[in-house]
Amino acid sequence: MSTTLASNTYAAAFVTTSASLVRAAAERTAFVAKILANRWMAKQLCDFTDHELADIGLSRSDVREALDSPLYADPSLTLAAVAHGNSVKMSSVVARRAESVDFTPLVRGREE
Repeated sequence: MSTTLASNTYAAAFVTTSASLVRAAAERTAFVAKILANRWMAKQLCDFTDHELADIGLSRSDVREALDSPLYADPSLTLAAVAHGNSVKMSSVVARRAESVDFTPLVRGREE
């Protein structure tokens, strides 16, 4: 009876370990696939014009720099951080200019 109990314990441990290894391999594969897909999408940004890149807060050098990162690095994270940083800088510039400009409407509403 104890031999059966021990073999069942080993079998259960083997199944648990095997399932953990398969799960870890699947997660790693999904992670690599995500990075490769994001790298492919970031490479598509090279086809954008400079004006289109500026609209999303990036420059051509930002895209090249992100794609020059190692293959295991996700370039979309770098590009998102750069675009966010550029938008924060730009919003502070716009706010400073807005404070210094007198915004009088060009078209007046109907006066009653």
